[in-house]
Amino acid sequence: MVNRNKILSDLSKFAVDAMSTFSGVKEEIETIVSLRVNKVIKKMNLVKKDEFDVLKKQVDKLMASNGKVMKSRKKAKKSAIVGKSNKKKAKKR
Repeated sequence: MVNRNKILSDLSKFAVDAMSTFSGVKEEIETIVSLRVNKVIKKMNLVKKDEFDVLKKQVDKLMASNGKVMKSRKKAKKSAIVGKSNKKKAKKR
């Protein structure tokens, strides 16, 4: 019995030591993977999310402004065309 209890105690200690070792290995692997991913991202010259969001807002603002300018140009162009056709009609009379 004493022999079995000692074996179980030793196995328990072994399991606890193995778990702590595995958690340390897991943290080390996560750190290495994180560093390598960051290195690859830097090599790819990618943009950070916050920088992207700022640029996206600027582009959206410019697109809205551009849309307003294009609409006003179309209206001005239509009114110029209508004005020319009214002048032609007036000359014919």
